[in-house]
Amino acid sequence: MGSTLAYDLHTLVRRLDREADRLLVPLGLSYRRYLTLLLVGELDGGTQRQVAETVDTSEAAMSRMLGALAGEGLVTIAPDAGNGHRKLVRLTADGRDLVDRASATLGDQLDDLVRSLGLDPDRLAADVRTVREGLGA
Repeated sequence: MGSTLAYDLHTLVRRLDREADRLLVPLGLSYRRYLTLLLVGELDGGTQRQVAETVDTSEAAMSRMLGALAGEGLVTIAPDAGNGHRKLVRLTADGRDLVDRASATLGDQLDDLVRSLGLDPDRLAADVRTVREGLGA
């Protein structure tokens, strides 16, 4: 039985996730923690629930991760003035710096890999975005 596009994409994503984990070790990050920080930065003042839903994990697991990131000074967690039960999350300056460095590391490495295969990183990125948007993500 031959490989399908769905299977090839699945294995590609798994390999990319493992490679991202490896590349982020020198920065003291896992890929999952990086994605969480990246999303906190994008939501800028979003709730723990929004971050959990975006990362597709439980609120309890996200609460633990965000608590650890706050303990490291990478995010702040504060009650929402309009709703004391909700917690708002923001990147600190150190968190933003770490996200920027991790993004540059991952971007540079992936661009280099794609170029070494004779492909154009910008074209590939555009194609990936087209597929992602087609899925409604």
